Amino acid sequence: MLLSDGFIGNKAVLLALSSFTTGNLNAKLKATTRPFTMKDVLPSTHDYIIPPMSEEEKRNHINSSLLAFMSMSPGSPKEFRGVS
Repeated sequence: MLLSDGFIGNKAVLLALSSFTTGNLNAKLKATTRPFTMKDVLPSTHDYIIPPMSEEEKRNHINSSLLAFMSMSPGSPKEFRGVS
């Protein structure tokens, strides 16, 4: 992994390629069309670049997203906003 990520730079090349490609394709789309993502452009390498989340990471992400949403509500309790 170190060899392919570091010395050769495959991961950096794939990230740059996907960024340029999705940016170019999305610039040409209509506003009502679903934008291209890295998974659309490089499906075979997507899991290599962005490893899938574990079940625990998915639960933590959902919980933190919900907490952030609730803390933005006017009049939310101080516990939600992280204020003591």
